[in-house]
Amino acid sequence: MKSKRKARSRRTKTHGRLYRWLLLLGVLLVIAFGGWKVWSSDTVQMRFVYMWDHQQDIVTYSKKNNVDPFLVAAIIKNESNFKHDAVSKVGAVGLMQIMPETGRWIAEQMGLENYQDSDLYQTRKNIRMGCWYVGELEHEFQHNLVLLMVAYNAGRGQTHEWMQENGWDYNFNDIKSIPYPDTREYVAKVMQDRDKYYLLYKDKIK
Repeated sequence: MKSKRKARSRRTKTHGRLYRWLLLLGVLLVIAFGGWKVWSSDTVQMRFVYMWDHQQDIVTYSKKNNVDPFLVAAIIKNESNFKHDAVSKVGAVGLMQIMPETGRWIAEQMGLENYQDSDLYQTRKNIRMGCWYVGELEHEFQHNLVLLMVAYNAGRGQTHEWMQENGWDYNFNDIKSIPYPDTREYVAKVMQDRDKYYLLYKDKIK
């Protein structure tokens, strides 16, 4: 009898421990799910992940150059994370990470007088010039946004070389076939972020 009572006691204790573990697991799952819901909410995503500083300037200069403001926001997020004083290891400057020599060419094409390389640190001027450049690339690559972003990252000349070497035309959209891994990842991320900006802000911008 004693052995049977001991066996029942052990089973009871085992079941009790199992119940407590299952209860704890359930509580943790509820907390995790609640945390995920909060993190994935539009308010939190807009505040901490898909922030949009300088929104009005981006919208204004995007419209003036007939380019997608959500795409410009995604470019800035990936290029500088909205840091106006960002400088890359290769020397690209400002919000839209414009190379100084590219900036001088843009300024000449736009007819900007008294332009200096230091102007690229000015948020409004950087956005204005960057939006013009995005519009120029969009025209050059016949409104193909994938090729536009390849050119923005790897350069116009390199993009035309890849088009010739790989037989790409202006309908190209196979991001996975972009030869250079950094450019491939960059284009995929910008396009993904562009769609997210659209979903979050489409009803919130004028």
